Amino acid sequence: FRSWLPEGLYFYCSISIPFKDVFYPEIVRGDSLELFIDTRDIKTASYPTKFCHHFFFLPKEIQSIQAEEITRFRNEDRHDLCDPSDLKVQAQFQKEGYAMKIFIPSQSLYGYDPGECSRIGFSYRVNRTGGAPQNFCVSPEEFAIEQQPFLWGRVRLIDANLSIRPTKGTPG
Repeated sequence: FRSWLPEGLYFYCSISIPFKDVFYPEIVRGDSLELFIDTRDIKTASYPTKFCHHFFFLPKEIQSIQAEEITRFRNEDRHDLCDPSDLKVQAQFQKEGYAMKIFIPSQSLYGYDPGECSRIGFSYRVNRTGGAPQNFCVSPEEFAIEQQPFLWGRVRLIDANLSIRPTKGTPG
């Protein structure tokens, strides 16, 4: 199994605190997951390029919305945002938390071509009702992660058929 295909990207997110509530359009007030993806992993730009995407996913639908792209571009890098109906999210709730399965199709990812670029820039933010957000990579108090893709992590898209072998100096 791999989390990417030429047809798009798959994500699984497990939240270990109980679900409380969702809000829209103020998604950061409630339970939500934001994903930040740069389909070309450009680390030289200090602003979102046309290859950057900012999506949010809600564990429950509100106002007929459960997922959307909300990327903010500079005018010269602007392209149409994806159709929200193309984004897929399924949530599973338990007493102690919830999980979301997410699919973002390639037509929703401007510049996505794993054959041409085998890495993406990536970050996330988990928002919780009444709690502080959790970011991957940097502190949300110090950086506006959605506007600074050069700070996002790097994910290599490797073929699932490759065997995983430890490299020199790696235990195992």
